[in-house]
Amino acid sequence: MIIFIRDNECFEPRVKNYLGYFDSHIIDYHVIAWNRNGSAEKNNNITFYEQKAEYGKRLLNIPKKIGWMFFVMKEIIKNRKECKVIHACDIDAILPALLIGKLLKKKVIFDIFDWISSLTGKGIVYKFVEFLQNYCYKHSDAVILCEEERKAQAKADNKNVLIVPNIPAFKFDYDEETSAIIKKDLEKYEYVVSYVGVFDHDRGLENLLAVVSENTNIKLNIAGFGVLDEMIRDYAEKYSNITCWGRVDYTVGQTIQKNSSIIAAMYHLTSPLHKYAAPNKYYESLALSVPMLTTENTLVGSKVAKYDTGFLLDETEASLNEFFSQANLHQQIANKKDNCYNTWKNVYEDYYESYMKNKYMVFIEK
Repeated sequence: MIIFIRDNECFEPRVKNYLGYFDSHIIDYHVIAWNRNGSAEKNNNITFYEQKAEYGKRLLNIPKKIGWMFFVMKEIIKNRKECKVIHACDIDAILPALLIGKLLKKKVIFDIFDWISSLTGKGIVYKFVEFLQNYCYKHSDAVILCEEERKAQAKADNKNVLIVPNIPAFKFDYDEETSAIIKKDLEKYEYVVSYVGVFDHDRGLENLLAVVSENTNIKLNIAGFGVLDEMIRDYAEKYSNITCWGRVDYTVGQTIQKNSSIIAAMYHLTSPLHKYAAPNKYYESLALSVPMLTTENTLVGSKVAKYDTGFLLDETEASLNEFFSQANLHQQIANKKDNCYNTWKNVYEDYYESYMKNKYMVFIEK
């Protein structure tokens, strides 16, 4: 049995990819997860830690994270007889997994969704967290990264590094009601821009909202949650060409993105982690045949440039205004839609299934 550990409600596409693969290939697994906002649906295959904890609180959540780690250790011990492999996602999962896993002589995989660098905060605590990450990187039986370039973030070595990109591993479903609403936008506005994700700083959302509010020929459909929620809802109330959908399920999110001219996915380098951001949005853009608008000098920007599947901008509001003012933008979007489709079909459509079968499972079954 594989014990899979994630310190949230397991809502991310990357997590769903793994669990969907396990289900479809009848692989025995059990999930230990954290129902942080109380919204998780009960599932016989998932054991939830039920202590609520707000996202974004960082150091203030340390006492709750300690409780979570003890919960994880207890659950691993409870399932020790059936467990063969522990697959732990990020630092809050790998610390208890590695401690107990080594004592029980289990194979431990460190899956790094997000690398927490000491650059993201000042002080000894952040440096200590970075030290712990590097220690776990070195001493885990294998490490999973979502892109080859992310090896540069680590200050340690591991002989078993697997690369499992954030590629959608399932067919998209669309919500007909949402689709009907947004198709009216496509008829009414010159450009329809979508953003589905975290409402956070350093994502270019402030610039995007400001530009759209001043250009009545552009419609913005924005969905998600986060610290900028109040500001985004204020914009949506004030401007008819901005719609805030709030937190939506994956099907609605994909419907919003599919029915748009451009998917916005800016990763400003004012956040040090964004240089290596590897969002599933890049692969969704290809699968949905909708070009991406992102930030130059980033990992995701280099991937967009490689196959010419989107647009690269700097981090200023002026660059956004200039972008939407181009005389030939409609033709550029049409060309890049074709590039998205061809890249998905020829490069990535069958990539995930092949990689999981020939790399991940081969390591699991050693």
